[in-house]
Amino acid sequence: MAQLISAIMFATLIGILVILFLGVVLARTGKKINARTTILSGVAVALIIFMSLAIVNSYTVVEAGSVAVVKRFGQVVAVFEPGLNWKIPFIDQTVVYRTQEIVYETSDNPDISNADYTDYQVDTATSDGQQITARYTVRFRIRPQEAANIVNDLGTEPEVVEKVVKQNSRVWVRTLLRNYTASQLYSGDIREAQESIEEQLRKDFEQEGLDLVFFGLRQIGFTDAYKQAVENKQIEAENIITRKNQAEQAKYEKERAITQAEAEAEKQRLERIGVAQGEAESIKLKAQAEAEATLTKAKAQAEANELLSKSLTPELINWQAVLQWTGQYPTVYTTNGGQQMILPGDLFNAPAATPAPTPTPAP
Repeated sequence: MAQLISAIMFATLIGILVILFLGVVLARTGKKINARTTILSGVAVALIIFMSLAIVNSYTVVEAGSVAVVKRFGQVVAVFEPGLNWKIPFIDQTVVYRTQEIVYETSDNPDISNADYTDYQVDTATSDGQQITARYTVRFRIRPQEAANIVNDLGTEPEVVEKVVKQNSRVWVRTLLRNYTASQLYSGDIREAQESIEEQLRKDFEQEGLDLVFFGLRQIGFTDAYKQAVENKQIEAENIITRKNQAEQAKYEKERAITQAEAEAEKQRLERIGVAQGEAESIKLKAQAEAEATLTKAKAQAEANELLSKSLTPELINWQAVLQWTGQYPTVYTTNGGQQMILPGDLFNAPAATPAPTPTPAP
């Protein structure tokens, strides 16, 4: 209705200006002013202007990735799909919604963000009282089939972002992060917190005709005092680990030295055993060699004796006795029983008589 009134007023104003212009022109030229003709000319111009505006306002082009909700006298009557759509000029009004992904983002400097809607980071606290800030990103879509309800319940796209996306996300981020300690969030393992916030937002968005595409906690900010405390704690922990490693290294070196000493002692013991075994084996082999040599010698002697005994004859023995006789008779020994034994002559030979000293003549 406002567009209709604006069009009528604009066309009327143009018509009046045309009438005044014609009147001025005719007056300057000295011609007689025909009021009826002048007024009809102004009305004609006003009608042309109004019809042109009506033609232009009788259609709307909906871009791809969006829908347009048609309102007539404040009531939703249709939803236009992408393309050329016709409507009653000046009466039907359209509210356009993007059905593509829309990005809402919080940061410490929203002016440099490229998101569709930007805002400042959220301040909150952890369960153990540490002050933190949260920077996050929300990507969502408006359901085309819910566009009519969204117009009635929420309003335009910026109003949807303000009333649902901004308010709900900031509330849930501020509330749910209080369930976690600073150490849990500082370690970077924020998946659990992120998933809990995403779950709540998804439920809220579905109730309002929106689809949550993505929610992500980009960064959790901590105070400088907490960062310094964590850093000091980490340094102390590293020092403890270092000292522990040094103790373990010393223990290892000690055990290694003991092991080396035991190995060296075992080596020496085995060497001594090896030497003793070698000597014993050498003695054993030497004894075996001597025994084998003695046995071989005895066998050879036995074989020689056997051959000798086979070659002896009584004549040969007598002949050898003759050759060996020195001219001395054997010694005969007679026992008390009257038995006689011939003894070797060299056993009982009487010692040679020592010649008596020759007396020295008297002077």
